[in-house]
Amino acid sequence: MKRLIILLLVGVSMFLAGLFSGETIQHAKTGYHYKLLDRKEYPSALGTIEWTCFFESVGTPFLEPEMTRISMGNRTLYKAQRDFQENDPHARNIEISDNTISWEDGDYQYHLTVTPMRNEKTSSARK
Repeated sequence: MKRLIILLLVGVSMFLAGLFSGETIQHAKTGYHYKLLDRKEYPSALGTIEWTCFFESVGTPFLEPEMTRISMGNRTLYKAQRDFQENDPHARNIEISDNTISWEDGDYQYHLTVTPMRNEKTSSARK
């Protein structure tokens, strides 16, 4: 009877170890990994402009370079991943004035003018 209980406990523990290791390996191969490194917010007339620096990968995150993103609300205005062992592209020197957002990434300089649209669907439907 002792032998049967020992075999049963060993079998159950091996089964649980197999399930756990299988889940761990599958998550490492196909899982989504995200780590926020830094975040800054810039107030503007258009709403809050957000700059984030983060790691993002699907699968095993091995030597993944960081990414930067500039977003306005739920809209991504700029997103770039650094080259391996390089400093660029990396969004920096963000300047905001009225409806213009300016920044550089080490390769290019950007000047984005954002103009809110008027709701003209109702006026064009009446014509």
